[in-house]
Amino acid sequence: MLKEFYGHSTGNVQIKSNFHTHNYLCGHAIGTVTDYVKEAVKHNYETIGISDHCAHPLTRYSPYMTLETLKTEYLPQFEQAKNLYGGKIKILSAVEIEYFGENDDYYKKLLDELDYLVMGQHEYILDGKRKNSFFDGVDEENITAYCENVITGIRSGFFSVVAHPDVIFYRKPEITPSIASAFENVVKEATEQNVILELNANGIRNHSFNYPTPLLVDLCKKYDTKITVSSDCHVPKELSDEYVLRLYEYALRQKLNVVDRIN
Repeated sequence: MLKEFYGHSTGNVQIKSNFHTHNYLCGHAIGTVTDYVKEAVKHNYETIGISDHCAHPLTRYSPYMTLETLKTEYLPQFEQAKNLYGGKIKILSAVEIEYFGENDDYYKKLLDELDYLVMGQHEYILDGKRKNSFFDGVDEENITAYCENVITGIRSGFFSVVAHPDVIFYRKPEITPSIASAFENVVKEATEQNVILELNANGIRNHSFNYPTPLLVDLCKKYDTKITVSSDCHVPKELSDEYVLRLYEYALRQKLNVVDRIN
């Protein structure tokens, strides 16, 4: 179990980057882009990517950012942060967003404005209906549908990172051979498409080891998949807290292919 080997931070590692970072605009975080960049500089990061939630036409939940809000309230924050700290750190703009096999023009418009996109697949489609990873079924049918939805997103070419790819295991379902095979296909596809998968510290910090899961770790080791250790912070002080440090050290001990850059 991941929990058993997670251990304590030795304080001997230097984290260079974080690509999953939130902002007050999502409605359940605090802090501006500058607040998070300032914290990253404090911890000697080389790169900070801010990737707040963004609405998709099919998602049910908003106060998340729209394309209009992105232009009027989000991107101007990056200019301010770059003016203050651009000489000390590389600052990248992004959003975290669901992927559905429609509205590709929407993703293209986002990429016209941003440096990269993070796929945060909290919802998925099953039999034409939207399902939620946290609240809906955890049987083979639902988990396979989630995995297929993520694979479609990976193949779209829009995303550099898949956030918490194992969030579908939030309710700790029994991992049957069919479920393991479906999830293995996600990791294989990410590896083949050169898309980074994420070990997410918020799954430990706020969700009691519901993710990242040993299955994700084992498969990333098997395929030498590129991974990033992300804070998924919603408060500036979480950017480089003990949960991130311990998870980063765990990833290194497991000899995972940890990357610090988005190509």
